[in-house]
Amino acid sequence: MDRVRTKSKALDRVLELVIEQTKGKLPIRLATLHAHAAQEARDLLDKAIQQLDVTESVFSEVSPVIGTHAGPGTVGLAYMAGM
Repeated sequence: MDRVRTKSKALDRVLELVIEQTKGKLPIRLATLHAHAAQEARDLLDKAIQQLDVTESVFSEVSPVIGTHAGPGTVGLAYMAGM
């Protein structure tokens, strides 16, 4: 999709994509998931909450299976909008 060079720019791009995909759709539910990157995930969730009209948010660690495949430092943002 995109070639982003740094982790902070990649997280900003993920947030941009979520903003684009949720435009005009309410309610918005967000979840940040991480593998030993709690602060980065918390920062991403805080930015998302500031920029979107979020109804519900979840902050969680990834499961051991996902963590094994993705590795430490993984941060993800999941969303559900319009439902």
